[in-house]
Amino acid sequence: MALTDEDITITGGVVNGNRVDYDLSINGRSYHLYFASDDVKLNASAESAVAMGALGGMKHGLDLHIIDPISSAFIHNQQRLIETFTDWFPSYQKIKLVADTVIERDMPKTGRVGSFFTGGVDSFYTFIKNKSDITDLIYVHGYDVKLTDTPRRAAITAMGRAIEAETGVRFVQIETNSIRVYRDYGRWGAHAHGYGLGAVARQLSDYLDRLYIPSSFEHKNLIPWGSHPETDPLFSDGKLEIIHDGCEASRSEKITTIAKNQLVLNHLRVCWESVDGAYNCERCEKCLRTKTSLYAMGVLDMATTFPSRLRATDIRKLLIYDESLVKFTQDNILAMQSAGLSGTDIYQSWQHIVDRPKYMNKIIMKGRRVVSNMRRIVRKIQRKI
Repeated sequence: MALTDEDITITGGVVNGNRVDYDLSINGRSYHLYFASDDVKLNASAESAVAMGALGGMKHGLDLHIIDPISSAFIHNQQRLIETFTDWFPSYQKIKLVADTVIERDMPKTGRVGSFFTGGVDSFYTFIKNKSDITDLIYVHGYDVKLTDTPRRAAITAMGRAIEAETGVRFVQIETNSIRVYRDYGRWGAHAHGYGLGAVARQLSDYLDRLYIPSSFEHKNLIPWGSHPETDPLFSDGKLEIIHDGCEASRSEKITTIAKNQLVLNHLRVCWESVDGAYNCERCEKCLRTKTSLYAMGVLDMATTFPSRLRATDIRKLLIYDESLVKFTQDNILAMQSAGLSGTDIYQSWQHIVDRPKYMNKIIMKGRRVVSNMRRIVRKIQRKI
């Protein structure tokens, strides 16, 4: 089949020792992407390359032309995913996946079952819930923590090894620079999360039979999102089954379940901020939200990864404007109401910021940017003096 200027050429990766390298070109922009692991052997696949190229293809309306052999079931599922995704997000265009050679991928079973794992609430919930089934916890360096953040990465490795030693479940680490190809064509949470996990999952299809993706939202609060129960399973085929897990529980219900386990309280990590290599910064929205949930459950003092006191003044500094954050905040408010904490300053602070008008959030955000820019200018002047 002849290629046109409206195609993105997709090929499988190249195995180089403990890593797989991929070269992609999307609308004239080139990417050299890699995945590496000292724990498992990764398999180069056209399926993984499709997961990396689809978002850019939909953004520019470019069909994906797949040269290397690819799973027929995977192609069918991914075409369904594209239909769903573009219905959700009108800024993306429907595209076709055109494969030169389709094959049936149905390998002998390995008996191994994995779950993506970051050490956060969703990850621990899926792990604790399915502990009898899970043989491997999969952590991806380069997604929620930057590859250059070596102190934080070392802390995460130590966390995983400690959990491995205590539970016997293998902690598998994978390193990748592929987040750049997702952030160039969308927001990580809203658009790219599922594709990023799908790309990793397909490189584990020789190692795992099944792989859990922990949910972000409960069923009643589902919104169009990068990782979703309708779309995550569409990275499956006869060789690997992908399961989106945990939508039956709200965030506070998940914390109620996992907070009974001291292993969780010793290792819970929710923070994406890079603050002097801190395990949890304890100041960002995600940290404060999680601390509040633990506070509502009466176990915050037992959570060793959140050593500082929960303060209402820190909560009032937050800006809650994203729909997903509003849902999480409301969930916490209900949890505190159920715990009889409606009269506390912590409760009042969360209620205050969720009730704050959107226009006020914009004014505050603009003011903070002005102050930040002024401080940056002052620092530059000081360095020149």
